[in-house]
Amino acid sequence: MSILNQRTGTTNATEHDEKQRLILKIWRLVLVLIAMIALSFVVARWGYDFDWRLKVLTPTCFTFLVGLLIRWTYFLGRDASFKRRNKRWENDPAEKIEKPEGTKKTEEYEEVKAAHGAQWKYIPEAARAQGAYFANGILAAILAPMSLLLVSLQLLVWPEGGWWAVGLIISEVGCLISLVFLAMVLREPTAEWVENRIRTELFRREQYLALGGVGPYLRLDGAGASEEVARRCGGIDSANTLELTRLIPMQERPGKTWLESLHHRRENGLPGRTDCVERMQSYLYYRIGKQIQWFANSVRDCKENDHLWSCFLVGTILFAIMLGCFHVGHLVVGAIQCVNPENNRKLWVAVVGVLIVVLPPLGTACLSIQNMYNFRGRSRIYTHEKALLRLQKGELEALLLKARALSSNGLSDHDRGKIDFEFRAIVLRTEQTLSVEMEQWMLLMEKSEIEVSS
Repeated sequence: MSILNQRTGTTNATEHDEKQRLILKIWRLVLVLIAMIALSFVVARWGYDFDWRLKVLTPTCFTFLVGLLIRWTYFLGRDASFKRRNKRWENDPAEKIEKPEGTKKTEEYEEVKAAHGAQWKYIPEAARAQGAYFANGILAAILAPMSLLLVSLQLLVWPEGGWWAVGLIISEVGCLISLVFLAMVLREPTAEWVENRIRTELFRREQYLALGGVGPYLRLDGAGASEEVARRCGGIDSANTLELTRLIPMQERPGKTWLESLHHRRENGLPGRTDCVERMQSYLYYRIGKQIQWFANSVRDCKENDHLWSCFLVGTILFAIMLGCFHVGHLVVGAIQCVNPENNRKLWVAVVGVLIVVLPPLGTACLSIQNMYNFRGRSRIYTHEKALLRLQKGELEALLLKARALSSNGLSDHDRGKIDFEFRAIVLRTEQTLSVEMEQWMLLMEKSEIEVSS
């Protein structure tokens, strides 16, 4: 997910759309609350004849409102969480990198501009699809314990039936229907997210292939490279998911890898570029250095979030065990004192009973959400990829030192060509590492259906 949130800036249009969606969510919540208040007023005004409708509709409206609140709370919390995370990454990064003075930005290279601008078209789309998937997944995880809560309330508080019981059962059925809809109807819930993420990553990779002069840009320079970037970006823009996945392997259409093409080209002579050292410095900081920092920050966040959800899961189960022991003790005391259970029906007894029933499924929901985010799997991948990038970072730093030492005495064409060749090889190995990470991420996040807690 390295492309989704590496930068905090967004266009004014995107910010305006986000504000409009937030206002719309708030208005929906206000309208639901007004409708419930109006219903209560009508019932109170018209008297007992409408009381049964209130008893049936109140649990149903409340359940519907809770479902909406879960989604809205997620999106509101998601925006706030991203702002806190980006601020933390900026002020307290897990791994600091120093930007060498005079490092040229990637987008300042003429042939890179087209690919740099193209990726920002799909970053908001990827973030939106990601949010929709997690919102639906969290809602699906909560629906099962919510339905169990409703039926438990009915059995423990209104076992004899009545209109309140009818309202609770209708609400429970609504939760189950929503759960079936999410699980069975919304097939391939991550498809849009995966497609947009792959597209943005390919646009991003295209920048650095052009910067390094490798792959499809090995024999091109200047205007020719810019034209090829524009052509390939058009192909990425119009490709579907299957075509995008076929573009991930770093090879030519006949099957020869770009690294093999580079070595073959060297035999025929590969002239060195005059701005090779400048390109090496830009690639070292903006591609390798920034990517290592992103992996380090993400590993830290994944570990902290995984620990948080694990503690919440353990706390839920321990609380359920404690309540179960308390409830057993209460029943034992009642049996010893020969107290009739029908005469000992108290509100706190019903509350304890409901919590005992609901807490284990709630713990299962926490586990389902934890698995949906897959903190541990992502953390392992990022840690492995970070270690591989460190190797390329060390090689490129050593090459830069060598190039600067030779430049002080004047670079010959032979030395310049040799250094440029080694730089191109490092670029290809680095991009191959990041392409593998993209494929591993796809294997983790591709889902055929939303996973629900049982």
